Amino acid sequence: MKKPTFVLMCGSSRKGSHNAKLLESVRSRLAAEDAACEVVDLDALQLPIYSQDLETASMPRAAVELKEKLVAATGFVIACPEYNGMPTPLLLNAITWATRGEGGMYAGFQNKCASVVATSPGPMGGLRMVRTMHTMLQDMGAVVITPAVALGGAGKIFDDSGALVDARSAGKVDALCGQLMHFARFQANRDKDDCIVRLINEQKVMGEYGSTE
Repeated sequence: MKKPTFVLMCGSSRKGSHNAKLLESVRSRLAAEDAACEVVDLDALQLPIYSQDLETASMPRAAVELKEKLVAATGFVIACPEYNGMPTPLLLNAITWATRGEGGMYAGFQNKCASVVATSPGPMGGLRMVRTMHTMLQDMGAVVITPAVALGGAGKIFDDSGALVDARSAGKVDALCGQLMHFARFQANRDKDDCIVRLINEQKVMGEYGSTE
């Protein structure tokens, strides 16, 4: 049985980012369930602001590699702060580049198990951003896994080491990771299920007098 593979991306490059801490909490829980996780540092990709002229001149190698990682993965998890009710420019630019180049526009997103998490000092925790991303990813063909996780009080729910220590918040993350792994295990082994269905459909049915139909 294949293990699920995930690409993890954080929409914040800020030092000490609460969302980076939250993403690490998700990563550790998925890894404990035997999932293979790769954290992609979006800031380190140094992707230019997308323009069609740049793409036509030369597709950035980092954009090609990001798309390849997403295509190969079972799913992905995004942690991102909320800027004016929206995801950050860093995240949106990376997603835009990942829909360009060779292969289908949404090949890195279609039928992928996807979850979005957020945290912020305010009581809403970035919920508007999470809902915006859910809609965007669904439109791109991703299988968005809920419940929505938007944790308020970011300054109080992590300890000095960055671990998520608030019991209520940890319970929400646990619930999401459980749902994500439930669907991702199926998705990672979907080729086997498809093969079984194909073989069943190809079976010859014995008709009357020994003829096959």
